[in-house]
Amino acid sequence: MEQSQHQKWVNLSYLAVAALLGYIVYAAGAKIVGVYDLETRIRDVDLVLRGLSVFAFAALFFILYKNHQVNQFMNEVMAELSRVTWPTQKETTSATVVVLVMVVVSGMILGLMDYLLTTLLKWVI
Repeated sequence: MEQSQHQKWVNLSYLAVAALLGYIVYAAGAKIVGVYDLETRIRDVDLVLRGLSVFAFAALFFILYKNHQVNQFMNEVMAELSRVTWPTQKETTSATVVVLVMVVVSGMILGLMDYLLTTLLKWVI
């Protein structure tokens, strides 16, 4: 497998996705165990759940890590992200203020329109 300068971040993203899958498998399994009352039927159901979630985690990480097409795609994504021009803190703050002001102004206009139309409708009825 070709190593790129972004490979450690790609591997870290694989680890995060695999951990998320492991958690989902564990949480779904715990819910299924509770619904079907499998604690009484399976002796070490918690150990089975943990084993399944660790297996799902390891399998997904291994599949992603060894797949050349996935690695190539993710390295291209990381290369594109490194070319992005990120806004400065001042630009982000000013854009946030503009959005908040516009939301408040729009809310006031919509509230006024609602009030006027409601008053008009009550007058007509």
